[in-house]
Amino acid sequence: MTSSLSIVLDARATSAHFPGIARATLGLLGGLHQLEHNHTIAVLSHADDPPVTLPVFKDPRFVRVPTRAPALSLAQQWQLPLLSRTLAPNLWHAPYYIRPFRGIPRPIVTVWDIIGHVVPGALPSLRARLLFELTLRWSLRSAAHIITSSHATRHDLERVYRLPSASISVIPLAADARFHPQSPERVAAVRARYGLPCEYVLYLGSNKPHKNLPALLRAFAPVETSAQLVIAGRWDGRYTEPRRLVAELQLGGRVLFLQDVADDDLPALLSGALAFVFPSRYEGFGLPPLEAMACGTPVIASNTAALPEVVGDGALLVAPEPEPLRAALHAVITQPELRAQLRERGLRRARQFSWEATARQTIAVYEQVASAS
Repeated sequence: MTSSLSIVLDARATSAHFPGIARATLGLLGGLHQLEHNHTIAVLSHADDPPVTLPVFKDPRFVRVPTRAPALSLAQQWQLPLLSRTLAPNLWHAPYYIRPFRGIPRPIVTVWDIIGHVVPGALPSLRARLLFELTLRWSLRSAAHIITSSHATRHDLERVYRLPSASISVIPLAADARFHPQSPERVAAVRARYGLPCEYVLYLGSNKPHKNLPALLRAFAPVETSAQLVIAGRWDGRYTEPRRLVAELQLGGRVLFLQDVADDDLPALLSGALAFVFPSRYEGFGLPPLEAMACGTPVIASNTAALPEVVGDGALLVAPEPEPLRAALHAVITQPELRAQLRERGLRRARQFSWEATARQTIAVYEQVASAS
């Protein structure tokens, strides 16, 4: 067995402000807890993120280390190197690219995507775009190794930042075990809690421009169906076009915006949907369609960026434009046999991913970086 390593896993980005990073980091933590290894892991956290009640903190290999330096603070540049001197780890894993750029040993950084570079309008201001480029370049330049969750993002990093292929490892994510087909009783309870109709098509995610909700609304408008379109997830008040389009397209009675869905209700919300649609123009991975497939829900997804390598043959892949999305929605809504095929293919595809596999590959990177020193 490999010599024991002392590892810092920076889990400060596990708050509601970082929904995707939080889910990925907590999934990795759970996988590391399940895995047999002899390493000790200091989990760096801000406030109560991640919660001290997580099962991982009952494992003597893990210790929660609180810090007052938030994930986006300038103070982390001097506070965390001082903390590193006390912890004396062999290496430091930052699942978010904004991190201490000096004073931490053998930094491994996870870069989920480079959306701020490749998608116009993904960041709301010139200042935000410049900050993204500066901090990401610093983080990449000083990293001992880089992890990303898809070959699409790896290709972006190699192309845009001229990184050597050997410096990047692709480690896919997974759907948590709680994402599986839910009982009719559980689905009915969640449907009643949120006032959902018997039949609905679901989108789950943010309303940021790259999520492409205007195209989804324009696609849904001409589809003849009694099913409602439910748009659920964290809402960013800066982006108002989806709500404006609902009024413009006279979809008020056919579209339901559902914010602040409890995390525990997501499996039943997904399981109860007639179909799940994910029209995003750019994703570094794409957990929501994978979670929907794990729940046995037929999935329509964009054929762009990382989504094809995530969903494989488990989803109906279409161009993220109104007409292809409309045709896919019509087909899935009106063809029960197609829904049954997508359900089975999606369940089979989702079973190919696990947090234990993610953790095993991550540990291999830790050991590789440590042995190269």
